[in-house]
Amino acid sequence: MSRPVRLVWARLERPAARRLVEAAARSELVTVSGFVGRTDGPQVLADRLARRLADQLRLGGPIKDPVGRLIGKGLPQRQECGDRTLLNSGRDCPQCEERQASSRAQRHSVAAAVETAMPCASETDRCRAVDRQLHEAVTAQAWAREHRWEQQRARQAEAAKRRAATTAGRTPCPR
Repeated sequence: MSRPVRLVWARLERPAARRLVEAAARSELVTVSGFVGRTDGPQVLADRLARRLADQLRLGGPIKDPVGRLIGKGLPQRQECGDRTLLNSGRDCPQCEERQASSRAQRHSVAAAVETAMPCASETDRCRAVDRQLHEAVTAQAWAREHRWEQQRARQAEAAKRRAATTAGRTPCPR
């Protein structure tokens, strides 16, 4: 494990946060392995994560939300782009721009809600409240996404079970 990955992993103090990141990493590993093979998949994913975290620490400063950074930026495959630039044309990646605009809009929306709810609070208190609410929102979105994936995996397993039972010439027992 590279130094940047170890530093961010150490900040995942809650077991639930670690499970969430582990689930996202397993899911992304399946995707990566589909491209490069099961043997090289873990190393490709580890290299990608290490590179992105090192870039963030070098260029963007400290990571305030390790769960959000890992799930939202560190692990996911970026289609056709090499970190915000299309590999084939060198232009800005529209998907990355859209994702960045969506993140900005979410931050502005949360900041406006905090400003309305805390008009007399200090700037520092409002910033903390915005960061806390954004963290909660991103974590809730990640849990919802993981729940959808889990449901999809369950449906796929059930379908595979029915196919296997049909192939074996017997009907599956209903639950």
